[in-house]
Amino acid sequence: MRSRFADTFNHDADAPDYDTDVSNEIHPVRAGYAELLEWTARSAQITAAHDVLELGAGTGNLTRLLLPARRIVAVDVSQAMLSIARAKVAGPLEWRRDDLLEYFDHRPERFDRIVSTYAIHHLLPDEKLTLFRRIRDVAKPRARVVFGDLMFESAQRRTDAIERYRSSAPDVADAIEEEFFWLLDESVEALARLGFDVSTRRFSDLSWGLLATLE
Repeated sequence: MRSRFADTFNHDADAPDYDTDVSNEIHPVRAGYAELLEWTARSAQITAAHDVLELGAGTGNLTRLLLPARRIVAVDVSQAMLSIARAKVAGPLEWRRDDLLEYFDHRPERFDRIVSTYAIHHLLPDEKLTLFRRIRDVAKPRARVVFGDLMFESAQRRTDAIERYRSSAPDVADAIEEEFFWLLDESVEALARLGFDVSTRRFSDLSWGLLATLE
């Protein structure tokens, strides 16, 4: 199953300037970027005994924080992003060019740790639910799943943010309307139904971290 907007959010054209763009944490979409990546890697509690799956590896900014690990499978739909990541990060890495959902259609592997930052907001709400189920299928016992992304506590908070940014930062309002920022209330409930214990942490007006663990 390929996500509907995989080609729209391919980001090949953005790859050369991506690392410069994310360093501008004054912009509301990028606020908290570095801290959220560090929290994601730290919360995953990766050791040299773990097999790790990273979804939406981009240019490898999170990937390089995941070592040591026995094995890291880093997935991204953008070949240009992965080319930059390969040059940046060395280690027991397997770079896979694939869609976030389609990857699971032909990969029976299981993982101790699954992480993702700033990628899953490109999935439609129903696709996020599908992704959660697929993650549950490949998660080993006592797995830790850590997400860092653009999120709102609820649909009402999303509406409020669009109205707030419409006059002060219209590009941010447009991004919220055009992309699919998480709704935490729905996501936490869906993950809990799958057997995950879920906790969240806020990093900026638009960015949150979510930790889901299995017993």
